[in-house]
Amino acid sequence: MTDIPLATILRINAARTISLARYEEEGNFDRFGYIKDLAENHGADLPAVIEIAELLGPEEDFDGLVTTIEDAAEGFGFGALIAGEA
Repeated sequence: MTDIPLATILRINAARTISLARYEEEGNFDRFGYIKDLAENHGADLPAVIEIAELLGPEEDFDGLVTTIEDAAEGFGFGALIAGEA
């Protein structure tokens, strides 16, 4: 499963400002599932992706968050953070 505390998962889901249907379009049950899948699909460290998602805010889940993670995967300055090497 995941070693992310339930309180964190609940906080992430409660912060959602985008329609749940948008997350479901991506094949996820909730916002946390989307963030978890995003991390897995990019080989990123889940706690780091959660931190970035919280910094950017839920309105950036499908734009800024994705771009930030993709940039990190390409090595634009914070790849070590995303990979959990910080």
